[in-house]
Amino acid sequence: MKRSYTHPITAVFLAALLLLAACSKMDAYKEKYVKDGEKTYTGRIDSISMFSGRNRIKFIAQLNADPRITQYKVYWGGRADSVTVAVTHAQAGGMIERVIDNIPESEQTFEFVTFDADGNKSISSFMNATSYGSRYQESLINRRIINSVLNSDLQTGVSLVGMDKATGVINTEIRYLSTSGDSMACHVPLATIDTFLVDHKYGSEVIFRSWYLPDSSCIDTFYTPFDKYQPVSGAAWIDLSTQLVKNAGSPFQRSSWDNGRWGILADWTTSTDVKNAGSNTYGGYEYRGGAGVLSMEGGWGLPAVNNGKIYQVVHLPYAGKWRFSVPVYDLGNAGTKYIAVNFGNTLPDYANVTTSTYYYNFSTMASGGTARIEFEVTEAKDVCIGFVANMPGNSSTGSYFKVRNVSLAFLKE
Repeated sequence: MKRSYTHPITAVFLAALLLLAACSKMDAYKEKYVKDGEKTYTGRIDSISMFSGRNRIKFIAQLNADPRITQYKVYWGGRADSVTVAVTHAQAGGMIERVIDNIPESEQTFEFVTFDADGNKSISSFMNATSYGSRYQESLINRRIINSVLNSDLQTGVSLVGMDKATGVINTEIRYLSTSGDSMACHVPLATIDTFLVDHKYGSEVIFRSWYLPDSSCIDTFYTPFDKYQPVSGAAWIDLSTQLVKNAGSPFQRSSWDNGRWGILADWTTSTDVKNAGSNTYGGYEYRGGAGVLSMEGGWGLPAVNNGKIYQVVHLPYAGKWRFSVPVYDLGNAGTKYIAVNFGNTLPDYANVTTSTYYYNFSTMASGGTARIEFEVTEAKDVCIGFVANMPGNSSTGSYFKVRNVSLAFLKE
């Protein structure tokens, strides 16, 4: 068999030619696909949180620990706008935070890129955020005040219309004048319908506006323009019975009773001769029609009530006009009955009832009517309110009166 033979020099030459061809192909690949040579990337921005705002946005992010980073850029509007922020070595790996102003009203995509001193950059990071502006502002509706009252503490109360939380409204600001003329403000949360304007100057106008957050991430609060509202004004009688009168009725409460019909009124002073029932132990309270009433009665088996008095002392906290009112539930024809208001701590006896500071004879009033005394005090003071009566014990036509409640009101002007 004949063997072929390749000279060693020839083999080396062929290998060199093959290596040269391979290098030429690699250089052609680099020239075609990596025109600028091998890429160097800086560390990218990570963990980005975005916050909306009024023609602005805010971001908080994690800066890469890459020590080569010298600056970063934030692009928006399809890279039409950007900001450039220099970075120090001390910031590497730390949190960065910035507010970007002058963002057009819309939802925008923001691109974050880091750079080194040679212009090498990172892979981009993208996040979206919304900028709110005049279009959103003009869409806001003020939460309306729909009613006002004066409460038993003589404070102005207002009621607001309900609104959906989805609108973004968070509270309503109400500004008003105090009784001393100072400017005051209160804030009514969305969940609250009724509120009181503490120390509001009665009858003065208020202004109000609503606060909005368009979304939970927004760094800016939006406000509606102020509207005006006129709360309750003018003269009004304010019932202060529950604050000032103990055991004002509807129903009346008892301190003791005979477990049947008659008892003793709680918190009222009852004269001895009114206690003419149950072996002269009970009187002044009657369980009638399933409820307790204030009662005075003589005859029909009960002794006469010659000097009947039921009263209590109340403290009037305000100077001005007051009204003591008694709706009379039931009334007999016989006897003489008065309501009275006396400056002091008791009422005069029946023989001297007309010496009371104020008195009113309701003996001939029809059942269901209201006996009433209007009076005035020049300063806060104690007064005695109640009933003085004479009830004969031999009447066949009824010597009695029954009261379900009493009222004490102040005239707010």
